[in-house]
Amino acid sequence: MAATRREGQRELTGPGSKALTALVLMAIPGAAALGALLDGTPSWIVAFGAASIASMVALASIARWGTPLHAGHAGGAEEADAAAASVRSSASEEVLRRATEVRCAERTAILENLSDAVVLVDAHGETRFANLAARRMLGEQAGVAGTRAAIDALPPQVLRAVQGVAAAAAGERRRIECELRDANATPVVIGVTGVREGTEGLATIVVRDVRTEREADRIKSDFVAKASHELRTPLSSLRAYAEMLADGEAKDEAERQHFAGVILAETARLGALVDRMLDISRIESGMARANYERVDLCTLAEECVASQQADALRRGIALSLDRQSAGATALVDRNLMKQVILNLLSNALKYTPEKGTVSVEVDIDNLARSVVVSVRDSGLGIPDHAIPRLFGKFYRVENHEKVAKGTGLGLNLCRNIVESMHGGQIGVESREGAGSRFWFAIPLEQAGRKAA
Repeated sequence: MAATRREGQRELTGPGSKALTALVLMAIPGAAALGALLDGTPSWIVAFGAASIASMVALASIARWGTPLHAGHAGGAEEADAAAASVRSSASEEVLRRATEVRCAERTAILENLSDAVVLVDAHGETRFANLAARRMLGEQAGVAGTRAAIDALPPQVLRAVQGVAAAAAGERRRIECELRDANATPVVIGVTGVREGTEGLATIVVRDVRTEREADRIKSDFVAKASHELRTPLSSLRAYAEMLADGEAKDEAERQHFAGVILAETARLGALVDRMLDISRIESGMARANYERVDLCTLAEECVASQQADALRRGIALSLDRQSAGATALVDRNLMKQVILNLLSNALKYTPEKGTVSVEVDIDNLARSVVVSVRDSGLGIPDHAIPRLFGKFYRVENHEKVAKGTGLGLNLCRNIVESMHGGQIGVESREGAGSRFWFAIPLEQAGRKAA
């Protein structure tokens, strides 16, 4: 028995066994008791316990370093190899599972943040997936799996398209322009694409709201129509008076001078219209560049008032610079700012009757940190319904067209100069028959930092 015990002890005292024993003694509480056990326990019990612990250490070693510790005998090595293979297999499966989860999460996040509605349906029109935009556009019920709420919110031809592409080969596509079944009859463009999941045919529906595009097309069409109309009027006058001169219809020098004066006036009007259209186009396209400098807007307003005094006296209107705030300087393009003030003054004089008043005020808004320039008049005033459209291209108040000529581009140009090129604001306060106050505000510090 003593020999057997010594034999067992020799088996456990090799280099590998000593390392294993040291690991076990360090890793398991009660190391002193285990050391005593090695001296007083039969060898087969010790060998069995050592093999089991070796397997556990091998597993821990694989989990941390990817390689097993070598046991001191063949049985322990086989168990460690089996355990290592099992751990490697489990680790590969876990990595693959996590990679799949991450990829699915990424793709779901992309779909959820698309502005277009995306819905995956089967051949019967039942929902498999719907993103956030689809739930907003088609209703929350459209995002419930297994329902037909998404298809029911779309025109009937969409379901026919779904059934067609689901039955066809994968990659089949259809495009439909229609309106949603909602209160606003929202115009949309719908793309239906067939996909395959095994033997089952599915379809992806992508719905794009095209209200913005349609509105842009309408604005472009209106702009072309209004521009053509505005250009036609001076051109017609030019042609008529030029033909009269060519035909010798002027009876004397005074009449010829009159015809020539009309031609010059209409030419100037045509040139101003084209120049403003080009200015607006350059600003809106970002091609315009401003020459920013520190400008005292009180001094600039005083210059503008002085330049318009002759016109004011001719019309019998009292024009004045009522208020100037010290330190009203800002980083602006001097010529563009002068153009804004002159345009507002010109409009005020045109629509103010004789013996009326027009005044200019320059203030500092300390709360908003901006310079505010106001032009007040005692003129016709603006009806409430016209104020939201007043700064649009070619818009003119109906009753004002009979009072004075204009292109309807001046205020739109002012808005582009103030807002797009100087980061400011422009607005109007008015009541029909009680005059108006046009104003614009330029930031004291931030003006000129905006790219134009």
